[in-house]
Amino acid sequence: MSGIDIYKHKLLGFIECPSTNSFVDSNEGTRRIGVYQLLENIPPDEKYFDGRIGDILLGAGNGEAPAFRISNPIAFQFFTLNEAEFYDLEFDNLTDIFKAFWSPTKSYILCEGFLKLGWTVETDIEMWLAENVCKLLISTVDDYSIYRTEQLDLSTNLSFFDVTN
Repeated sequence: MSGIDIYKHKLLGFIECPSTNSFVDSNEGTRRIGVYQLLENIPPDEKYFDGRIGDILLGAGNGEAPAFRISNPIAFQFFTLNEAEFYDLEFDNLTDIFKAFWSPTKSYILCEGFLKLGWTVETDIEMWLAENVCKLLISTVDDYSIYRTEQLDLSTNLSFFDVTN
């Protein structure tokens, strides 16, 4: 059972991570990572991830891929606002926008897969992943289409398997 299963959530779909190593301890064959929208706040004693209603979780901690939280709406604003609007965002540090809950070993495994999709070591993996997942959701899930603008480049090499339709 995944850690997310004890909380209210909505499965939006899956992204593919073509790592040659398994990042899910219980399943050697999967290379898909669940993309969830939280429907309740996660209590502070949860050890595998955190989040608030509306946030996006990739993976779900215990029993699944290690978790990665993308805060909604601030992450979507962070990656889509123009320069003048960007300075109006209020956050203390990047963990207000996104946060990884993976070990160094799991990070290596995920990074090895995301290298094949365009991530480079010159870019923080967390920044790259958050931006690309936001772009993916904006371009494929109607609930996030409000962030689409003409000047926004939504290209990404991530594959999304939508389960909402």
